[in-house]
Amino acid sequence: PPTSPHEADSIPTGGIPALGSGPRNGLNASVGDLRSAAPSLNVPDRLKFELTEDGDDEEEDGKASDTVEKKAGEDEAGANDKGSRFKDFEDWLIDCGAKFPELYLKRYTGDVRGVHAKRRVGPYVCLVEIPLKCLITDHMGRTETELGRKLFSSNYSLSTPNLIAVIVYILTTREDPNHFFQPYYKILPKDYTNFPIFWDKEQLEWLRGSPLIEDIVERKRNMRADYDEVCRICPEFSRFSFDEFLEVRTAVGSRNFGIVVHGNKRTAMVPYADMLNHYRPRETSWTFEDNKDAFTITSLSALQAGQQVMDSYGKKCNAKFLLHYGFAVECNREEDGKCQNEIYVRLALAPAAQDSLHESRLTVLGPTRTSRGFRLSMNIEDKATSEALSFCRIAVANEEELDQIFQQCGISEDCAEGRDHGAYRRPYRDSYRDSSVGFVSVRNEVAALEMLATACQRQLARYPQTFEENQTFLEEGNLAPFSVRRTALIVVLGEQEICKFWISTCDTISKVLEADSEVPLHMALRSLPRTTHKESDVARYAGRLAYEIRMAAK
Repeated sequence: PPTSPHEADSIPTGGIPALGSGPRNGLNASVGDLRSAAPSLNVPDRLKFELTEDGDDEEEDGKASDTVEKKAGEDEAGANDKGSRFKDFEDWLIDCGAKFPELYLKRYTGDVRGVHAKRRVGPYVCLVEIPLKCLITDHMGRTETELGRKLFSSNYSLSTPNLIAVIVYILTTREDPNHFFQPYYKILPKDYTNFPIFWDKEQLEWLRGSPLIEDIVERKRNMRADYDEVCRICPEFSRFSFDEFLEVRTAVGSRNFGIVVHGNKRTAMVPYADMLNHYRPRETSWTFEDNKDAFTITSLSALQAGQQVMDSYGKKCNAKFLLHYGFAVECNREEDGKCQNEIYVRLALAPAAQDSLHESRLTVLGPTRTSRGFRLSMNIEDKATSEALSFCRIAVANEEELDQIFQQCGISEDCAEGRDHGAYRRPYRDSYRDSSVGFVSVRNEVAALEMLATACQRQLARYPQTFEENQTFLEEGNLAPFSVRRTALIVVLGEQEICKFWISTCDTISKVLEADSEVPLHMALRSLPRTTHKESDVARYAGRLAYEIRMAAK
């Protein structure tokens, strides 16, 4: 399984989408979000994706394996060239020693496919075994192509060198119609319009107000810079257009696995393994097994006959899912109820001319940290969200509260006399990355929440439609499943939900903190309801605050 959050651009890991083989070719990959989607979708209570050409329901779990295997053969029948390409692909893998006897590919519509179980499979069964010779690695791009050897022996500046190495290998070798990897290349799609770097102005307008637009622009700028850098060092690379480069860059960026092969870290394309669609919690685990000299996928739970076999692309916000994989999840929550969505919010101190304690705040935050951007979520346990609240606590603290904050952060006073906060110095360390500040006082907490809520109100004002209007449009707008319009709407709704959460939390928590009650504050906070997701989100923050209050009282 992935060992770190998957950034498809910079930290190649698993959780690989199925470009051209699963719902990646112009469609979203995760359909756990379509609990109430179009009637043509059959969405089981496990929230798995099943879209059939004829509208038939998914095979029942109890059906005999021979029925499912017959259906597996029928799924490719009548697919003409598309079906033959996939059959050739599977035959090629099997001829090379690959093993996936318990699985079959199911065609939903067009190039949209998924991987399914032929029969009941127990937990901890090896489902897929792909030999090393069928993998495309960055090492091959660096050493087995003339262009790659020239590029990586030079003084280069690339944002994603491992991915570029794989891209160089694919672009140069697919020119050969008889190349070993042609069966794999032929099943890769040509259409990536579900990825936002390919959206036109009208489609990007559907994200108006979202900070994600800047990420999309920056992402494409970085890709262009990488392309230009390769062409600078290897002018012959210009025979591949930027559009061709983007096509393969998108495929590699969203499909690659980060593995260790005989002690060497590799970025790899793994045919067939990259056809598993996304679902959480994860049901399979993957690795490279040196003793088998192969990449393997193992079941973590029992799989029923006909059930789609899924991979987890990790815990991510919808902005990252869309940016890196081309889909979004309508209900992007884990089993514990925590929503994974985030939104970029920038917070700033009051100008020095308006704040006599400005320099003192910078003593905690760092000399250049008058403002800072945060990936804000609804989970106070998330590091960036906790740091955002810490920033607010420091930004609104009065002189007495700053003294407490200095003590929390281990800041000492150089001079023995006076209370000039400019005289405070902290130990030598990265002063903004470890400036976490817990509960200070009731007044400070209320003011900090109000600062965060105000920032969220400003963000909400940037969207042309309200959360309620967008929610109604999602439910009643007859949007096509997996369409770009629907995906953009899901992302915006997730961002708006976070903003509304902090505005609501400010109101709810402030009332509890300022209430004239005989109930101890920490107990009052812990007594908040947890019936709905929204209530649980607020109660989670309240529980953390209650703990900090207890600790501060000791």
